[in-house]
Amino acid sequence: MTSFHSKHFPNSKNGLLVLQGFAMQYIAGFNVVLMLGILVRVVSHGAGLNTLWIAVIGELIAVGLGNLLAYAKLKKTYAQIFFVNEHFSLISVYEILFKRENNAFPLRYANPRLDGEQNILTIHFNDQIITLRREDWEEFDLIRDYLFSRQF
Repeated sequence: MTSFHSKHFPNSKNGLLVLQGFAMQYIAGFNVVLMLGILVRVVSHGAGLNTLWIAVIGELIAVGLGNLLAYAKLKKTYAQIFFVNEHFSLISVYEILFKRENNAFPLRYANPRLDGEQNILTIHFNDQIITLRREDWEEFDLIRDYLFSRQF
């Protein structure tokens, strides 16, 4: 069995900690919108109890939506690829953290393709087209060579 890790491979086994790391960019974006809205409200209506409630409820919504988007991103972000005999499997961050089972897929169906600059590798996996980027995988060239060497 040969295994390769991406830069997204979780450093911690604490699912909540990793989820919050993925959620930070979303929460920050929602907070910018929320703060602009509060600024407009304060300028037009003045600060008051209603503005405070809007800020609290808005922050709860921002955190909730940020976490939902991060949860979806955990499932789409691949952190590990391994090769066994004539099969391979891509494992998402979600599967690693929550110990979900994953299936191996025959290499002959991977149908790998490189872009013109050889920085993006697209493969077929589990009825999906997955994109692997060079900047995410330290061993990108080894993965590419392994996938292409096993094609018939």
